[in-house]
Amino acid sequence: MSNEVGENHGNVVQAHHVGAIHLTSPEPAPTALDGLRAAGESFTGRDEELAELSGTTGLSVVSGLAGVGKTELVLRHAESGDFPGGKLFVDLQDYDDERRVSPAQALEEFLSALGVRDVPPTETARAALFRTITASREPMLVVIDNVRSARTVRPLLPKGQRTIVTSRHLLTGLDDAHHLELGLLPAAEAAEIVGDAELAELCGRLPLALRIMAALRRSDPGHDWAAELREVQLDLLDDGDERSVRAAFELSYRALTEEQRRLFRLAVLIPGSVVTAEAASVVTGCTEARARRLVRDLRAAHLFEPGDRFHDLVREFAGECVRGHEEKEIRDQAFSRLFHHFADRAEQMDAALDTPKQSEALHWFDRHRPMFVILALSALMMRHLEEGGRLAWAVHRYLEARGHWDDLTLTDTLAVDAARNLRDSWLTAIAQVRLGHTLLLTGEDEQALVKLHDAWKVVHDCNEPTVIRHALEGLITAYERNERLEDARLARADFDRIFRPGSR
Repeated sequence: MSNEVGENHGNVVQAHHVGAIHLTSPEPAPTALDGLRAAGESFTGRDEELAELSGTTGLSVVSGLAGVGKTELVLRHAESGDFPGGKLFVDLQDYDDERRVSPAQALEEFLSALGVRDVPPTETARAALFRTITASREPMLVVIDNVRSARTVRPLLPKGQRTIVTSRHLLTGLDDAHHLELGLLPAAEAAEIVGDAELAELCGRLPLALRIMAALRRSDPGHDWAAELREVQLDLLDDGDERSVRAAFELSYRALTEEQRRLFRLAVLIPGSVVTAEAASVVTGCTEARARRLVRDLRAAHLFEPGDRFHDLVREFAGECVRGHEEKEIRDQAFSRLFHHFADRAEQMDAALDTPKQSEALHWFDRHRPMFVILALSALMMRHLEEGGRLAWAVHRYLEARGHWDDLTLTDTLAVDAARNLRDSWLTAIAQVRLGHTLLLTGEDEQALVKLHDAWKVVHDCNEPTVIRHALEGLITAYERNERLEDARLARADFDRIFRPGSR
């Protein structure tokens, strides 16, 4: 056997005789393709959402409020699916600055789980290798949890595999994804977790809060947890270990820009259940167009519910934020702007009801109706008597036309209270006449008679026929309904005397 080497660039060994040669390759790297934990035992319901995930291929984004159960839903879906190519899971913890996992780190985890020994050093190379490997595998599931932005998750998306991303944001930048927004649990399913319907509602039907409360109930079944929860709310919804509703909300809050955080804080000062762009612009001092964009941002972050409303527990958290970050003077100035603005606008819209702009005015009233009663009440309590009275007075015709009788009674009552606090006996009497007619409409005949009788004592000798007519017509009706027929006859005689031809 001979061997000739022309140019040697290393050690050369020549053997006189070589027997059998055995070529071997390194042992394949171990894989870790079933690392998803099981869904929690308290998981219940969500049948429609599970069916929707099961009926979808490619990329899905499951979004929703912190603590609403996004991860648990995906884990339960993973248990029911058939993924022969394996399951990959990574929690990016993208809302926690101290624990965040970068895309490069996540790709290293994925490639290691897939058996890659020599992971490339750069994120770009890792992403390319990940897509190459996953493209040729049997069907697999990739779960990417706690994603904050579309930009973060794009390098982690495999090629041709079932992928589910969870986020507190809508991630609308992932255009090709199927989007599933996860809402609160239905009342029955929420009660099943915590074992009590009242507690379920006090927990806002939020799964995280429900699971914490269920554990507390198990620790002390005889305690009145509902009473304590009503008293301390977020302080109670914390197990002292790793589950805390306040901490979950805090991470969502920190992920906002400073401008978004400021609107979130000040929006809690807006009375009623709906945060309108107009009201948001008033409390923050920005333009209405800018406020509309910020409100959309908060809805996309699921800190506002659909319809631009606060979840009850989120409202409590926002209240803590505004008290902790905004001086009392700033809060008082925001309230003052609200009272002045909506008193002025309500008067303008009330006047517009008699013009071709009636439909526009009705739309404005409809949009802001949830705030009228509580805003007028807040104005009176904070001694903004004039603005509270003006607002209550200006919404009367709208509320009557729409048949919102409870709100109408309350606002008319507040108009009377405002006039009394202003020590204006004439305005009080006129407001009582209006309230009396409202009470007649709602069947409160005895109360109506009291109000109309008191008002008549003040207005009977005034020089305003419209006021006298309105007061007397109401008083006659109230006497008749309360079966005071002689009083009704006398009042009708006064009416005929005053308004007969040739009189005033």
